[in-house]
Amino acid sequence: MIYSNNEQLQQQIDNLQQRNEQLDSDNQTLSQALQQLRAMLQKLEEENNDLHISLETSAEHSDTVEAELVKISNNLEQEIAIRTQELADNNNRLKREIQERKRVEEVQRNSLLLRQTLLNSIPNPIFFKNNLGMYLGCNHGFEKYIGRTESEIVGHTARELYPPERASLEEQRDRALFNSEHDTVQIVEDRVKYADDSIHDVMFNTTTFKTSDGSVAGLVGIIIDISEHKRAEEALLKAKDAAEDANRIKSQFIANMSHELRTPLNAILGYSEMLEEDIADFGLHDLVADVRKINAAGKHLLGLINDVLDISKIEAGKMSIYAETFSIQNMVSDVISTIRPLIQTRDNTLSLNMSNDIGNMHADLTKLRQMLFNLLSNAAKFTEKGHISFTVLRKIEPEQDWIHFKVSDEGIGMTAEQMQKLFQPFTQADASTTRKYGGTGLGLTISQRFAEMMGGKIYAESEYGYGSCFTIQLPAYVIAEQDPVVEGLNAPKPAEKRQAGNTVLIIDDDAIVRELLQNYIKKLGFQVIVAESGHDGLELARKYKPHAITLDVMMPGMDGWMVLSELKNDPVLAKIPVIMVSLIEDKSIGYSLGASEYLTKPVNRDELNRVLRKYLTDDENSQKILVVEDDDVTRNLIESMLQKIGWQVETSENGQVALNRLLQSRPDLILSDLMMPEMDGFELITKLRKEPEWRQIPVVVLTAKDMTPGEREMLNNRVEKVFQKGDYRLDELLNEIRECLTRAKLIKHPKS
Repeated sequence: MIYSNNEQLQQQIDNLQQRNEQLDSDNQTLSQALQQLRAMLQKLEEENNDLHISLETSAEHSDTVEAELVKISNNLEQEIAIRTQELADNNNRLKREIQERKRVEEVQRNSLLLRQTLLNSIPNPIFFKNNLGMYLGCNHGFEKYIGRTESEIVGHTARELYPPERASLEEQRDRALFNSEHDTVQIVEDRVKYADDSIHDVMFNTTTFKTSDGSVAGLVGIIIDISEHKRAEEALLKAKDAAEDANRIKSQFIANMSHELRTPLNAILGYSEMLEEDIADFGLHDLVADVRKINAAGKHLLGLINDVLDISKIEAGKMSIYAETFSIQNMVSDVISTIRPLIQTRDNTLSLNMSNDIGNMHADLTKLRQMLFNLLSNAAKFTEKGHISFTVLRKIEPEQDWIHFKVSDEGIGMTAEQMQKLFQPFTQADASTTRKYGGTGLGLTISQRFAEMMGGKIYAESEYGYGSCFTIQLPAYVIAEQDPVVEGLNAPKPAEKRQAGNTVLIIDDDAIVRELLQNYIKKLGFQVIVAESGHDGLELARKYKPHAITLDVMMPGMDGWMVLSELKNDPVLAKIPVIMVSLIEDKSIGYSLGASEYLTKPVNRDELNRVLRKYLTDDENSQKILVVEDDDVTRNLIESMLQKIGWQVETSENGQVALNRLLQSRPDLILSDLMMPEMDGFELITKLRKEPEWRQIPVVVLTAKDMTPGEREMLNNRVEKVFQKGDYRLDELLNEIRECLTRAKLIKHPKS
């Protein structure tokens, strides 16, 4: 290559030098790179050597690893097989469970359908609610009642289904049931309007249902239509009212018949007694027996009338017990003296077995005498030339004493068949017995009812052909329904027992009352202390400090109010509860109409004479008696009886005429009938007691009317005596008049 000048050459040389320098630099760089490559090769050789060593080591363990892997693989295969089987089993079980669940669901669906079918088959409306008052279901009957379908009812509350007033009532009842701690059933009667506008008397019967944890979840209700029942009740009430009206009419008829029958009987018995006396005075002794037969026949007829009236009053529930305290020995003696002639009629003998210390009893004396007369007269009637045993004994038992009256005879006896109908009314052993021995068949029935009314019973034993034995068992202390025994003492139920050790102090001056209260309170489980006076009671109260005190009001010396004041002023005794006790034991209440005794016509003459002499002086000629009687025969009979004794007698045919006579002259005693025309005896007595001038005139009632308790109460404390026409004797009436006049004279002219 040819350079044109030096400059170019120089330039070229410089370029070559630069390139040489560059080559030197590159050579150095290359040398460094070669050194690095050599170092890398050396490192690679070292690593290769290490790899060879590692490969050699790995080769040594490869067999062990491979064996382990095979083992693990086998285990995995076994586990997979087991899991696969379990999965298959679970799958089969799941299939069975699904099938069972489907079956159960099908059964449940069928059960629900069956339940709904059953509910729909019940005509009564049935419904379900939750505890929020939302309806959960119902039957067709409820749909008909409310006028909506089940789909329109479910999910709604009463507010959405009923008028506001009805809805409020439903909600109020639901709340009461849900909030009740004890009652889970609610029964309410109501009158509701159905969807068809018909009115029904219904009974809502609702009950709660609970969840498994015992909490109330809702209620189930059924509506029972009781319209027919209500109509039947109304019909029964009307029938009851009609029956009561008929019974009242019957009672009034019996009372009227009693009056109509006893009025002529009064004349028959009264005149027969007068005839017997007059015939004896005239010496016509042959006629006395005939007159006595008339009197006996009249008394027999009276007994039949009284039996029919008694059984009628018993069946009507109008017979009452008039309890009084009397001596058993005296009562039995009176009964035996009365019945002995009847027993001797058929040549029978009578023996009495009774302890002299038999004591007293508290019962209805009249009814007990009638019961004993029935038993003894039956024994006399069905026994001939035999022996009759009358046994009276007291049996003491823990709760109370009992009196047993036992009548045994050696008469005809009874068969087992006859014993079965012994106490049925109007029934005797058989027709032949009735024909031979007579009677109404009411005596034993009445006696049994009387015994039951007094808390006792009658039982009989008999052997055909060998005689019978009847026993009356009565409590020694009969508590009549009218007797308010303890006022303020809340008697517990028999099953209740009081804590042992509680002591009650009884303060009463009456021994019978103390015994009654002691027996009564002991049966309640208390211990009892008794005191017969106020002073003794205070001493015992301070000594024993009882838990309670029963205190009589009316006591001699220190009465109940004084004792109470002392108790309350004593700081130790002030807190003891005191029960004021008033025991009414008054024969006059409801029995003697406020008089000392109650006699029914025809009255026994001896009894009437005894009663009259209590009120009359011996100077009969100075005393005037006004007889008020509408029946001419009875009025003339009484007038003759009284005039024969020597009294002055005026007569009036009714109450108005009697008042007119009173304006002219004041009698010393009035003998009055009750049932009279224009003005009856009740109105007459009322007017007499209103006038101060006539208020003190003794009034003796002589009536054939069978009085009601109301009429007795009206006469209470207004008359001196009540005689039943046809059931009294002349001397009894005379004695009553005499005693009335005596008492009236003492009141009018008291001794200084």
